[in-house]
Amino acid sequence: MKHGLTDISGIGASTAAVLAEHGIDSVKTLLKGGEKKLCTVPGFGPARAARTLAAAEALISDDTVGSQIKAGAKKMAGQVKAGAEKVAKVSGKAAKQAAKEAKRLARAAEREAKKIAKAALRAEKQAEKEAKKLAKVAEKELKQAAKAAKKLARNTEREANKAAKVVAGEAKKAAKAIKKKTRKE
Repeated sequence: MKHGLTDISGIGASTAAVLAEHGIDSVKTLLKGGEKKLCTVPGFGPARAARTLAAAEALISDDTVGSQIKAGAKKMAGQVKAGAEKVAKVSGKAAKQAAKEAKRLARAAEREAKKIAKAALRAEKQAEKEAKKLAKVAEKELKQAAKAAKKLARNTEREANKAAKVVAGEAKKAAKAIKKKTRKE
């Protein structure tokens, strides 16, 4: 596969244009020129040149490894196909047994799934039941709290009325006492 300069890690379109101005227009010419030629390009020091060359070499080696893998895969595919043809002849009976076993396992899995679904449904119903219980308890406690608050308010009002009567009585007494004093004088 042919790669452009922008396929190399760290090389964008603008850097590729600068490299092209200096005669480096492909990965092959970049690798051929080496680090010294790359260092003559503005923006490339020894460290960046080394990194760029390493990235270019990795890109090329990936292609080589990829083509080797493809060739190996084709060879293995041919071997597997030949082996599969041999196995197909022998495995007619085994295939029937495997199909029976697969059906048996599928039925067992289906039964297990139904059990799990029933258990989940029971758990959901139980959770709803518990939620209703908790709601009733909360409602009952709320009513009791409201009743207690009402009773407390009533008692507080009675105490306030009593205190007001006492204060009014004391005020009357004080007013009478002042009247008496003012008559005597």
